[in-house]
Amino acid sequence: MPLHTIPVVVPYRLDDDAEGTAFGVGVQAVGTTVQAGQAVAQVLVKSTLGLRHPGRTGMLIQDRIKVGVLGAAVEGPYAYVLTKGNHINHLNFPSRIDQDRGYVLEQMLAGLDENHVFGVLMDCVHLTYINSAGLAALASQASRLNMRLFRMSDPVAKVFEITGLTRAVPAYPDLASALAALIRHAGEPRV
Repeated sequence: MPLHTIPVVVPYRLDDDAEGTAFGVGVQAVGTTVQAGQAVAQVLVKSTLGLRHPGRTGMLIQDRIKVGVLGAAVEGPYAYVLTKGNHINHLNFPSRIDQDRGYVLEQMLAGLDENHVFGVLMDCVHLTYINSAGLAALASQASRLNMRLFRMSDPVAKVFEITGLTRAVPAYPDLASALAALIRHAGEPRV
């Protein structure tokens, strides 16, 4: 099934807030259905709640979640940008990252301000090819942006292993594992 963008707003409350203030996060989710987009948005917001409010816990306000309609198709890899604001955006990339597209990838990532980003999680399930320009773009921005990759195909994973890039950009089997690693290492300084 094809992937699409799906806008979702996920409200939450902090458990220790006596006033019950509601916060909201707008998520540009990616999924095959509206329900899948909502589920991904909930996982992203619940996981990043601790990044936004260190040492505190909270809960999603399920009955106030708002979900839009299926949007544009997503045909290649994409990355969730977990911002320190009230948005989780995504960036789309082509399935083949060659010389020219590697340069575009570098520019897109370089344009992100690490002071406003908790991390970048890139879904590589539709990445079919990446050359040295694409690898260099990821390597040059990975640490600065707290980047994690997930759902790599075996051939792409082999390229990352051979080049040693898995040391600079860790890869995980799924979104939940990548999020858990990002949260686990949140307090560590970026190199």
